[in-house]
Amino acid sequence: MGRRAKKAPVQTKKRATLAKQFKCPFCANENVVECKMDFRNSVGSVECRVCGASYQMPIHHLNEAIDVFSEWLDACEAAETGKVPGSEAAPPPQDDEDDSDDELPPPPIVNNRNESNKASKPAASKKSKKPKATAPAPTADYSALGLDDSDDSDDE
Repeated sequence: MGRRAKKAPVQTKKRATLAKQFKCPFCANENVVECKMDFRNSVGSVECRVCGASYQMPIHHLNEAIDVFSEWLDACEAAETGKVPGSEAAPPPQDDEDDSDDELPPPPIVNNRNESNKASKPAASKKSKKPKATAPAPTADYSALGLDDSDDSDDE
C-alpha cells in the first residue's frame, strides 16, 4: 500500500511593482521625483527633491503613481507647445497658397419625390437624351506579365 498523495505547494506569481520614484523632466536626475497619493482628499502629487518642481492632480481609487507622473509629463509637453492640457483636438488645417481647389461645387440634391415625378413624364423626353458613351473594357494581356495560360496544355 502506498501513502496518501501530497498536494503540490501553490506557487504564487510575483506581481510587478510599479515605480514610485521617477526621473525629473526639468533637472534630469534619476529617482528624485517622488509621488504621494492622498486617496482621502483625492489628490495625487509629484515633487522633485532637487529642483523643487511639483504637480498635483485629482485622482480616484484606480490611479497609481505612474498615472500622476504621466499626467505631469503630458502637462509639461502641453505647456511647451502652447496647447491646453486635456484637449485632444487636431491642429487647424494649414492654408495653402493655391485657393483654386478650395472652392468646391455644391453637392447634388437627391430628392425621392422628384424621382417619382420623373417616372410619370412621357417617354418622348427620355428619347431626346443622348446615350452616354462608355469606354470599352480593357482586355487583359497576360503575356506581357509573363503568365502562361494553364488551359492551353499540349500534353494530350
